[in-house]
Formats: sequence, C-alpha cells, structure tokens
Amino acid sequence: MINQGVKLNQYLLVLMIGLTGASYSAISCAAPLATVTIKQTEAEATYTAEGVIEAVKSSAIAPQVSGSITLLTVKAGDVVKASQLLAHIDTRMANQQAATNQAQVAVAQAQLSVARKEFERKSRLYAKQYISQAAMERAESDFKTAEAQTKAQLAQAGMANVETALHTINAPYAGVVAEVLAEVGDMAMPGQPLLVMYDPRGLRATVNVPQSQLKNLNYSASVKVLVSSANDAERELVSTQLTVLPKADAVSNMSAVRLSLPMHLTSVRPGMFARALLPVIGVKAQGKITVPTKAVIKRSELLAVYVLSQQGKPQLRQVRLGRKQGDNVQVLAGLKAGDVVALDPIAAANLK
Repeated sequence: MINQGVKLNQYLLVLMIGLTGASYSAISCAAPLATVTIKQTEAEATYTAEGVIEAVKSSAIAPQVSGSITLLTVKAGDVVKASQLLAHIDTRMANQQAATNQAQVAVAQAQLSVARKEFERKSRLYAKQYISQAAMERAESDFKTAEAQTKAQLAQAGMANVETALHTINAPYAGVVAEVLAEVGDMAMPGQPLLVMYDPRGLRATVNVPQSQLKNLNYSASVKVLVSSANDAERELVSTQLTVLPKADAVSNMSAVRLSLPMHLTSVRPGMFARALLPVIGVKAQGKITVPTKAVIKRSELLAVYVLSQQGKPQLRQVRLGRKQGDNVQVLAGLKAGDVVALDPIAAANLK
C-alpha cells in the first residue's frame, strides 16, 4: 500500500510539472499586446455649423381652380418626367361654364350682325340725306356697342377654355415627388398645395451661423459638409461655393449660409441633417487627438481605454469622445500625445 501511494504521488507530481510547463509554453507563445501611440494631428481652424439638406429647385404644386380631385397618378417617391400628368380636377362645372359662354358668344355675334347691317343701311340713307345726323350717330353707337359686347364675350369664352385646361395638373419639370398632400375625392382649392416635388440633381446644405462668426469665415476656402445618414461614399462632401443670405433671424441672431453640393448625389435627400466645418481665419487651430474605435470600452455610460504605464501594465482610463471619423473617434479629454493605448481591451484586461 505504501509503495502504491508513493507511485501515485510521483505520478501526480509529474502531471503537475507537465501542466505547468504547458501553461508556461502557452504564455510564452502568446502574441504581444497590440498597441498604438497617440499622436496629435494638426487641424484647420473651423467653426462647426448645423443645418439641413435642401433642394435647389423645389415646388409645392397647387391648383389655380377649385373642384373635386378625380385623379392622382403619383405617390411619394415617384420619379416623374416634365409635363407628366400628376392630377386631374373635376371639369363638369367648367365645361358647363364654357358651354354657357359659347352660347353668349353666339348671341353677341348675332346682335353684332344686326347692328352692322343697320349701321350700313343708315349710312346709305344719311349719305342721301334721308335721315338726320342724330339717327346716324345712334346707329353707329349701337354698332360699336354690339362689337364691344362680342369681343367681351369672346374673351370670357377664352378664359373659360383656359380654366378648363387648368383642371389638368402636369409636372413643371422632371423630378421626384417628395410628398402628396391630398387624396382622390378631396376638394382642391386655389393656392392649396396638392403635392411637393423637387429636382434631385441639384442639392445644397443650409446651415445657421451666428452673426458674430460671419466676419471670421474664410469665403474663398472649400467647406467640408458631413451628412451622417448618407452612404459611405457621400457621407463627407466638399462644397466650393458659400453664400450668406442677406437677412438674419431677429430672434436667434443667426444667419443662413448656403453651401453648394456636388451634382447627382444618390443617397442624399432634402431634409437630412448636415454638419458643415466652416474654415475661419484669425483663430488659432487646435490639434486633434484620435483613437481607434475598437480600443474604446463602452460600459453603460462609461467610455474608457487601456493605457500602458511606464512598466507596460495596462491601466483603465476614462475618456470623453467627440465625433467619429472613419475607423477612429476624436478624444476630447482623457488622453494626450505620447500615450500608448491597447487596441484589444479584452487582452489588456487579462494582463492586468
């Protein structure tokens, strides 16, 4: 029994030595901790202004006549061509009015024919001195009155025909239907929009800038416009034309600044949020510190990174972050140039 116990102890000792050696071998073969050294990049002095994307050409399509809407051929998001039919308004009342005007024109023309013949007959009689000058003048006046009434009826009939044509609403240009504000059966009223459309080929960003910052803007420099909801290729745009609108808001003391955008954008839409980095002059630029996004730990409301000490030991440090820039994120507080940050927070935590 004693010999068996000694042999068992020897076996366990050999097993522990083997496991220890295996663990040591695994640790010694583990890859070194990946790190990055924080650097401060030079940044151009800019003022960040926020606003929205707008269409250069946008129209609220409203009828010029009243009536019940009998046809709507488009919906929001549809692409339409120039002169394409958009809506139709009931023309029954307009057709009746046009028919009435045509009948009145016929009556006026008949009266004009009678007045003309009477005037010609009185003219011949007056030339032979069979009638007085007063009778002649009365015949001439009746003829001119009938002629004027005929012209008025013709003009009114023409106006009725125009109004009939206004019951058909066509697209003024090629574009996209942004919003439909009516339904079939609704009563259309003059000046009340039925739909809104815009031309997607030309867009701009309009941002609000305090009046105190206008004098610092560099009007000759290009402006970076960030559209966070666009696709990756169009998320960061460059504007080469800056226009300050001449009127300022009396309540907010803000001025609207329009920034042209490249043509034929595919993922940018009117109403999207935009942020413009406006270059300024006479202001000292401050360097930026960024860190890879994958190095940041997010635990509830805590944002932190592992920073290596002089002894190479990872230490958790809280940071305050700014805007994301590609694979990096700006660090507003918590890091300085020269800090060594672990790229893999999990591996750094296991080394603590």
